[in-house]
Amino acid sequence: GTTINTGILALDLKDVPTGHSLSIQLDGKPAVSYTKKDGDTLLYLHNGAQWTIGKAPVVTDKGPLRNGTFKEAFNHRMVFVYSTGGQVAENEWSLSKARYDAETWYYRGNGAVDIIADKDFDATKYPDRGVIIYGNASTNKAWKQLLQNAPVQVTRGKVTVGSREYSGEGLAAYFMWPRADSKTASVAVIGVTGLPGMRAADANQYFAGGSGFPDYMIFGTDLLQGNTNAVKTAGFYNNEWKLDESEMIRN
Repeated sequence: GTTINTGILALDLKDVPTGHSLSIQLDGKPAVSYTKKDGDTLLYLHNGAQWTIGKAPVVTDKGPLRNGTFKEAFNHRMVFVYSTGGQVAENEWSLSKARYDAETWYYRGNGAVDIIADKDFDATKYPDRGVIIYGNASTNKAWKQLLQNAPVQVTRGKVTVGSREYSGEGLAAYFMWPRADSKTASVAVIGVTGLPGMRAADANQYFAGGSGFPDYMIFGTDLLQGNTNAVKTAGFYNNEWKLDESEMIRN
């Protein structure tokens, strides 16, 4: 057989007799041999340097229930969480941006959104709901509850994507991360590194029906002038929600 854009393939073995041996060759790679055991129903093949037999993907991996892209977090009765732990201007922007997004969604989607202060947010009170965080780890008190293990981190003056750092106060970040306490819901971050970065993040094209955003995108204020080089990096996590160099671009 031949596959395209396939990481894991499941073969249904229900009609294969117990004890029958299979030889499976995919994409011109070395054949995989397997003998059916009693009770086997599915055979999972994983595509790496060559096809190998492996386990079923865990439910928390990317899949039908939660597959990523930034806009996925705007599902499951999303809630907006603004910051109160920053400086006055940072907190004012965070609340204003949350209200602006909520009013945009009210107008475009005829939907109402709960807007919550970070100091009042408790993840256990909002189970399986999408959460939109405004600000950064230095300003938003809900960050640690939801994002401490995310490979993208935003603080005052800095964005970290894996081992790479981007410095300056004029940076913004749109990224999502799966909620560790849910099999379906995600967190989206409207992140900024400083007051100039707030201007870069003000637009909310993510509410436009035809817009598409990857799992994460880091950009600067020059993007407002149409300079695509202002996108520092963007990409998709792999199926295990890890950074993947092959699914990433950098300027």
